[in-house]
Amino acid sequence: MGHGYVFEVPLRRGPNQLGRISPVKQMGRFSHEALATDQRTGYVYETEDPGSGRGAGFYRYRPNDRRNLRAGGRLEMLAVAGVPEFDAREGQSAGEVLDVRWVRIDDPDPEYASLDDERGTFLQGRRKGGALFNRLEGCWYENGSVFFVSTSGGDAKNGDVNTPPATSTDRVFEEGCGQVWEHRPGPGGGTLRLVYESPGVEVLDSPDNLTVTPRGGLVVVEDDASSAREDTHPLAPGITNVNRIIGITPEGGAFELGVNVFSDSELAGICFSPDGSTMFVNVFGDGSPGSGMTCAITGPWADGPL
Repeated sequence: MGHGYVFEVPLRRGPNQLGRISPVKQMGRFSHEALATDQRTGYVYETEDPGSGRGAGFYRYRPNDRRNLRAGGRLEMLAVAGVPEFDAREGQSAGEVLDVRWVRIDDPDPEYASLDDERGTFLQGRRKGGALFNRLEGCWYENGSVFFVSTSGGDAKNGDVNTPPATSTDRVFEEGCGQVWEHRPGPGGGTLRLVYESPGVEVLDSPDNLTVTPRGGLVVVEDDASSAREDTHPLAPGITNVNRIIGITPEGGAFELGVNVFSDSELAGICFSPDGSTMFVNVFGDGSPGSGMTCAITGPWADGPL
């Protein structure tokens, strides 16, 4: 069996109740990163991260039965109305609202040999006018919107340059410092809006996971993958590639909320407790005892800008 599928995992299992599960192939075969479900419609939104410079799509799966993803459905890729093959990686303006349409992926489970194979999911959507992003990672549904991260999009660059293989039609791409997008489902195909774009590595560098705060702000965590420069921090002496927690206010301002002082590992799994009182974040480990952990950060959140 190939790789690149979505699996639906039961939440409740007791001792000796584990079993084999099969992929939901109609949700697409590609380099999946994250999923978020629209609680009103049951549509599942999917991000793609095939690596920087290779081109990524933003997808939605419209299940025939919202309570049973295996009952079939339709996989679609986001496109910008009136602008076929829209390139969202550079030259975008924060706050601008774009109308969206969705193009159908005819073969959600293609046989293909590489990312440059014309049969691949992304290139199927691209030929129909699908939009191009760079490294889509975190994805979160909240209050009727789906927020998602482009880790290496944006005009401000982090120094890394990606040269595509000779067989590819992609151009040489300089990695950006990161973007945060919002898709608002609605009539037609809904809308797309650039919520925030990093002006430089000192403000936000390689955002990865994100969540929405109880008051409508955003919190993103970094996975600094740049090999062109070292990112140090006065709070983390001896660490050359420091990852941080960054808050983005509803007004569009960004500020440093936390710093990983334990290691140069990425941060992930950012989320709030159901009552909004505690924020959780994971620190990746290297397998050694104590290197990985889950941190709980308490408020009072109502007294801050988020």
